[in-house]
Amino acid sequence: MKHTHVHQKGFTLIEVLVALALMALLSLISWRALDMVERSNGRLNASADDTLGLVRVLGQIESDISRHASNDILTSAMQWDPSAPTSAILPPGIVWHEPVLTVLRSAHNGAWQKVIWGMEGNTLRRAVGPATHTLPLPDPGVSEIVLEQVGRFMVRGWVPGQGWSSLSTQNAQSAATGLEIVIARRHNGVDETYRKVVRLP
Repeated sequence: MKHTHVHQKGFTLIEVLVALALMALLSLISWRALDMVERSNGRLNASADDTLGLVRVLGQIESDISRHASNDILTSAMQWDPSAPTSAILPPGIVWHEPVLTVLRSAHNGAWQKVIWGMEGNTLRRAVGPATHTLPLPDPGVSEIVLEQVGRFMVRGWVPGQGWSSLSTQNAQSAATGLEIVIARRHNGVDETYRKVVRLP
């Protein structure tokens, strides 16, 4: 009787070890790639959130200014803020005394309220007073931090025929038709300056 020998081909121990080493190396490379993608995504999300926060702040300043009291409501800023310096450039519902911007704005339904934007340390804060129908307006309560790492908060006015002018200028030939809001801050080790121009209604 003739015996037939069947030769089975398989992997040697060295081949198995080499395959395992390659798989381990690929897994390590994949993990590092995923970790890098996750870190980059986290930085991008943080930067996007910071940018959105800044956009919201500038948008809120614009909203407050756009609702300021007109000459029909106030004849002088002294009526509602006796300590505020007068300026021929600004309407009576807006007072700028660096680094504090105070706005008397409409709270709807015929009521008015005082809103104060100002620097405290390296933070930009906003405080809103209760709405009322009578003067003098009550002062705002505790302010809230709206932006951190702020180095400077500045406001200038656009005066026709004169260009951008300091709001403390007394010899302006006409009133400002717009305001420039400037926020300078240091973010992630980089000095950044943001500007927004707001048209005065």
